[in-house]
Amino acid sequence: MATSLAVQLAQIRSHSTNALDLKAQKKAHSTSLLFDSHYAATQDYNTLYQLCQEGWQELCRLDNRFLGFAGNLFSEQSKLEDRTQMTAAQNKNLDNVLENFMGLIGARLLLKPALKAIEWLVRRFSNPSRHAIAYTAANNQDFFNALNTYMLRVCRCEQQYPALLSFWSSITSEAVSSMLDQSRLGRLELQKQHQEDVLRRVMPLLEEGLAMRLSPDLRVGCYMILTVLSSKTNLSEELLAAMMEMVVHSWKDATQAGLVCLVVLTQQRHAMTLSNNIIEPLLAIEHLVDDLVLLNDHYRVGKLVLGLILGILKRLGRTGDSDRIQLIRLLLEANLMQPSLVAAALTPMLRLLQSTASFHHPRDEFDTPSALVDLIACLSDSATVGPIIRSVIDEADTETRQIGFDIVGGSLGWSRENPEDIQMHHITNTSNTAPFEDIIRRIPTQTAFEISLLSHAESNIFSSLLHAFLEAYQSPKNLYTFVELPVLRKSLASTEPFFFSFFVRVWCGPHPIPARVAALNVLADHLGSENIAADVQLLLPYLIHVLADSSSSVRRAATEVVVAMASFYDEVGTLGRDSSALPVLGKGQSYGQGKESDRIAWLPWQTVGIFLQEWLVPRLEECQLHAERVGWSIVNRLSTTAEGGEAENGHQRFKKSLRASVFTWLCSHVVNTPVYAVRARLLPMLTGVSNAAAITPLKPMLAGTIFQSQGDIEMHCERDHVDASQYVKCVLDIANPNDKESIKLLQECISTAQTNTNRLVDVAVFCRLRSVWPHLKAQTQITLGGIMLDLVLSDVRSHGATLRQKEALDTLHNVKLSVDTLQSFLQSCPNLADGGSRQGAKRRRTTSPSHASEADIKRTSLVLEVVELSVTNAHLPLLGTLSKVMADLQGYKQHSGIELHYLELLAMNTMRGILEQSACLKVERNEVRVDVLVDCIRNSTDPQVQHAALLLVSVLARIAPELILHDVMPIFTFMGPTVMKRTDDYSAYVVKRTMDSVIPRIMDSLRKRGKDPMSGTADHYLATILDALSAKQTFSTHLLTRLRTESSEEAVLDLLSHLILLLGDIRLVARMSQAFAQEENQVQNLRPMISHITNQTLALSRRFPQSPTVNESCQKLLDILLSGLPMVDLVTMLQNLLDSADTETCLDALKVFEFRLGDRKITPFSGQEACLAFLPKLCSVIGESDCKTSRRVALACIDHIVERYGNKDIDAVVRVTGAMVGSKCLGAESEEVRVTSLLCLSTVVEVVQGEFGPFIPQTLPKALVGISSRIEMGTCSKRLHNATYSFFNALLLHTPWAIAGTHLDLLLKVSHGSANANLDEAFFAERRATLELVARQIESKECCAALERTWANAMAEGPEALKEQLLVLENVLGRLSKSSIGRQIAAFTRLLVRAFDLRRIQFCSRTEDSYEEKEVEEVEDASNVAAMALVVRVNDKIFRPVFAQLVEWAATSSAKARTHRQTTIYSFFLRFFEQFKSIVTNYAVLIIEDAANILNKSVLTSEASRLLWIKVIKTLQACFKHDQDGTFCATPEDLLIDVNVESGFWQSPSHFGLISQVLLNQIEQAGEASAAGEVIIAVTELAVAADSADHHKTVNRAVLQYMRSDIATVRLAAVACQQSLTARLGEEWLALLPEMLPFISELQEDDDEKVERETFKWIKQSEEVLGESLAPMLQ
Repeated sequence: MATSLAVQLAQIRSHSTNALDLKAQKKAHSTSLLFDSHYAATQDYNTLYQLCQEGWQELCRLDNRFLGFAGNLFSEQSKLEDRTQMTAAQNKNLDNVLENFMGLIGARLLLKPALKAIEWLVRRFSNPSRHAIAYTAANNQDFFNALNTYMLRVCRCEQQYPALLSFWSSITSEAVSSMLDQSRLGRLELQKQHQEDVLRRVMPLLEEGLAMRLSPDLRVGCYMILTVLSSKTNLSEELLAAMMEMVVHSWKDATQAGLVCLVVLTQQRHAMTLSNNIIEPLLAIEHLVDDLVLLNDHYRVGKLVLGLILGILKRLGRTGDSDRIQLIRLLLEANLMQPSLVAAALTPMLRLLQSTASFHHPRDEFDTPSALVDLIACLSDSATVGPIIRSVIDEADTETRQIGFDIVGGSLGWSRENPEDIQMHHITNTSNTAPFEDIIRRIPTQTAFEISLLSHAESNIFSSLLHAFLEAYQSPKNLYTFVELPVLRKSLASTEPFFFSFFVRVWCGPHPIPARVAALNVLADHLGSENIAADVQLLLPYLIHVLADSSSSVRRAATEVVVAMASFYDEVGTLGRDSSALPVLGKGQSYGQGKESDRIAWLPWQTVGIFLQEWLVPRLEECQLHAERVGWSIVNRLSTTAEGGEAENGHQRFKKSLRASVFTWLCSHVVNTPVYAVRARLLPMLTGVSNAAAITPLKPMLAGTIFQSQGDIEMHCERDHVDASQYVKCVLDIANPNDKESIKLLQECISTAQTNTNRLVDVAVFCRLRSVWPHLKAQTQITLGGIMLDLVLSDVRSHGATLRQKEALDTLHNVKLSVDTLQSFLQSCPNLADGGSRQGAKRRRTTSPSHASEADIKRTSLVLEVVELSVTNAHLPLLGTLSKVMADLQGYKQHSGIELHYLELLAMNTMRGILEQSACLKVERNEVRVDVLVDCIRNSTDPQVQHAALLLVSVLARIAPELILHDVMPIFTFMGPTVMKRTDDYSAYVVKRTMDSVIPRIMDSLRKRGKDPMSGTADHYLATILDALSAKQTFSTHLLTRLRTESSEEAVLDLLSHLILLLGDIRLVARMSQAFAQEENQVQNLRPMISHITNQTLALSRRFPQSPTVNESCQKLLDILLSGLPMVDLVTMLQNLLDSADTETCLDALKVFEFRLGDRKITPFSGQEACLAFLPKLCSVIGESDCKTSRRVALACIDHIVERYGNKDIDAVVRVTGAMVGSKCLGAESEEVRVTSLLCLSTVVEVVQGEFGPFIPQTLPKALVGISSRIEMGTCSKRLHNATYSFFNALLLHTPWAIAGTHLDLLLKVSHGSANANLDEAFFAERRATLELVARQIESKECCAALERTWANAMAEGPEALKEQLLVLENVLGRLSKSSIGRQIAAFTRLLVRAFDLRRIQFCSRTEDSYEEKEVEEVEDASNVAAMALVVRVNDKIFRPVFAQLVEWAATSSAKARTHRQTTIYSFFLRFFEQFKSIVTNYAVLIIEDAANILNKSVLTSEASRLLWIKVIKTLQACFKHDQDGTFCATPEDLLIDVNVESGFWQSPSHFGLISQVLLNQIEQAGEASAAGEVIIAVTELAVAADSADHHKTVNRAVLQYMRSDIATVRLAAVACQQSLTARLGEEWLALLPEMLPFISELQEDDDEKVERETFKWIKQSEEVLGESLAPMLQ
């Protein structure tokens, strides 16, 4: 018993360290991050402090926040600190300091200075880690809170880094998910309480995390947690809304992860609307629609889009904001919502239009109803949204439906002939508009200075006229008054363009669709009714513009104007006017008095007529349907390739010169028109013309737009409701890659000297450059690439310059740069080794080296980044330049001592990318400098640089091994102290890839040079051994040390793979085989050597028991070692191993022997005597070993030996059989051993056959009892089951006489249990094969006796067992002859009677184990199959007594038993009559009376009686049906039934009389029970079989009597019976029509509708048969 002093000393010892334990102190001091443990143990703290402080000082130069640790972690005092001597409070304070430092340094862990600084912390302040995994976070609340508090504190201090945030988000998300899963346990109230607890813990964390704008990765982690919360809990609407507001709160730039989180949260909500706090941040997203379209591929964004649209509509109704109308259209047309959600968005839109009804007023800045009208009208033309709009309007209330009809109807089918069809007055707020007369009076009567309203000058009268027109166009009277206003100068319309220009401005402007349609209709009326005396080609560009409008009604109205113009010009051509007689309207005046009007290139009126008649008019119908059609037509006609197409269509007049003049005319209008909407729509048509020279007329517009101010462009685009950026893009599309002037304009725009700050132009210029880049000439690409490169590197800092730099960099990254361009970039890089200067060689030699400037490094970095992104297999010429850059970087490092790791990585990755993408190439030595790569591996301190160099070496080894052949040893030497020392996965991958690439290529290179690869490989292995034996090891120390580490599996695999290649050489294997075959002197030394190598390989395999890859490699090596050994030597080696080696070695050796025996390539006589002599040794292993695996492998070896060589020495096999039937094999508890024993015994039985007889009494009971017990317990595996039945199969095939009596009974009972054990199909085949062998091999008498003895057991086991029992009976019957069956007919009849009695047994007294109806039917089907197998094997003399016996057996039972037995019997009779048809019709004599009795006594109220009744009826149907068909069964066996086929069996009055009345009486009974269908078929078949007029009368009278039954269902059944008889017998049956007519007349007025309806069907059927009407007969 310990004293109190001992207890106290033990407590002190547990909390203190032993200062005298030097070994423990040395071990603790040797723990290092950078140094080997042996070297680290020799370092003192002063040396270590100096080294690590250098790293800390470098960190301070990078980030001055590290200076805060100068007084604690990196002070001189820190060398004397000892945590074991500190108090708990001091240790806690030190922990806080360490956590702050680790949080700050985390983002720089890959830097060498950071590793040095952490080395000091590890060596001086090491302390066990207190971090945990997600399980702890989910189950420990304090730890969960601590982890999140630490994470938030690090983020507040801005010390976070991606790796830390990724770790935290994954741990926290998993922990929250686990907590929510745990909260689902218990009652609902308890679950709810647990979920609330989780929310209380998590929500404060999310609220604070989402509020941190400067940590986007932290916000992404919070999004993950929110997604988990919403998907695993039932959150309230308020909480979900609060979560969504948290997500969008403080959004600076919306991320995809944030939108995904919003989508998921929206899906969980039931409410459709979103609050303003959510909508505002969403509307601030620049490319919201594009982002939602991308998300729609993976998420359901419909509800979020619906909420956004509803929020925008709510804002419109309150504030009248117009900025988001276009957004609503884009969202609806993007197909982001289901039709139901689209309808939910359109309904409030119509209601808003109804509640804010007022039309557009010209002085109003914006009018919500007008904008909504345009939006709905535009959407109605959409193929996806249009049908939904119509369905919403149809389902709306009256007033809303009228509004919708006016809008949609107007956009789809409004015509100018009926302007009152669109009545918009019900949504017009008349109280807010002045009377039309007052508006007209305020308009001046004339204007003296304005000739055209298309002038670039501001009009003083247009707004007043537009106001009046918008008030007038709804009323024909007001519209007529407006058109006749003097100020419009309609009378002067042929001399000046004022009248026409007003309506052009209206239909081209952003006005309501009905107003634009009205303007077009006015001009159409004017052109059609007035006498125009001028060439009005001025209208054509603007008509082309509206023919491409999105509204179909506008396009339809425009087509009418075009038709009117075409008619006018056709009329002019008919009159034969010349050009001077038809002046051009607006010539010199169209666009004002300025130079714009003078620049218009007018066309002759003949050309205008051709343009209308041959271009526009034939395409008008297509233009009405598709807005894009007119643009396509213009482009197709104006392109140089269109002439051939015109020739094919017969239009020969419009030649190239005319196309050029039309193109110039259109260009002049587009360039000079002040309407930017027309410019934006017509420009794509003109720039689409496939002719580089065609852009000449558009160049002034290109130059003007490039140097136009952004404000001016935005002002004009906003006036015409045009997207400014899209407009500028259309203008920049004028620039053609083959036109030098336009490309020069773009070049001037992106030059660094450009001071213009037009953001729209800058973006469009670079966008155009990216699109035309592939078509630019090589020198142009070089020039533009250099300009963009200089632009990115320029120091100009302004908003415009920054944007241009960003676009230029994006362009360089996204266009495909040519080799010449990249070469010019690389040549522009300064020589960093010479300080970045480009001075001469003499000047460089006379000056001291200087450091390169930051600009030089920046240029080199940018160029290398661009080159890396542009790498393809065609860039092989860049290798030499990149090698030169690498050499310059190495020279810079030598001169300055500064390593540019990033630049080295870029250069080497680019070179590797070029080489990897080049399939077949020739690399010269001067193109890749291997010495530079070796220098990177040797001198670089950055692991990534070393990895990149080694990977580049591995690629070179595959492509050009001769370049690195002489540098292999330096490479591996320098790998030793650098890469191979590291234990991370990536370093191991790099080493493996390098070795896999280098070593095989060296062997190939040696082979090409005529040197033996074995010798060359041996040289490398010898170099490794010599290096290991030298005084100063290099790479071998690290290479071989990996084998002694815990994570050495990859190194072992590397060495094994190379050793397998070495020893598996074909010549070496052939030489070994030759030596053994000729018994040379070397064999005496070779055998011990192979034995030693085998032992070492087996030991290596045991060292990695859990590694399948290592074991597989060891197996391959052993196979190589033993494949050359003769079988005799192999057996001898095994004998020695089994006598001397340990158990594991013996087991491994036996496995190898088993594998070798299983090789089918071995010759049959190879090692025959040795293997047979080895059998006793294997038996001793079975008897002596307690290892079940050893016994299993020994049995497998015996199995192979017996199978291959057993026939040569049967006595030897018999002698070893006793060991296999003993308790350690067949009686073993291990299932694997039992399975192997059974398989081995199966092989033995096949070999020894009858000699196995003495062992049967021992083996059969053990095998049967073993599988039976496991089947009962439900633990029987597929392998044991199939192995046991495989053994039975062998016995049945070779010793069937041994299986009889109780053995056969036991085998059948085991099969019953297997059949009903719910085993899968894998167990089915073997058992069925065994049962088939039982039926085929066992004597039939014995087999029948066994079936009868085990029948009760099969029935108790279940239906599957019974079906297999009947299958055995069927197979027995199938192999016997007629005479054999006749001798045993009594036994077979007893078995059939027992089978037919199943229904009675199962249904007379029901228990929980009784069969279901479906199961009984399945067994009955099997019984019928077996009975039919008996029938086809016997004749009538044998079977008729059996048939009569079955009828009597079923009929003489008790009442309850009789019903069930007769049901089964008649199911057999049904099959019997259906299969044998007319040849067994006379068997009906035996069942007529019985069937009549059953039908007379049947009561259809019980299910059993009803089933029996149906079986009898169907059996009679089969008898009637095949009475006179004269058909025989298809199979030859059926002919064994020797019966006399009687024709007209049912025509006999005696037979007909026995059954007819009974069957006809069933009509009444069946009609009452609604089961008349089967009776009707039977009656019909009886009438057909009777084939007698007298019999037909008997049937008809009986049926007619039932037509007067008081029960409607009976009358209905009688009518249905008459229909069936009429259909089957036709006119033969209708010969009895006179008797039927009175009954038909009565049924025509029957009280029951169904009876009356069916009667009329019968009448119609009869009329079709007779070909005449029955109406006269029925009157």
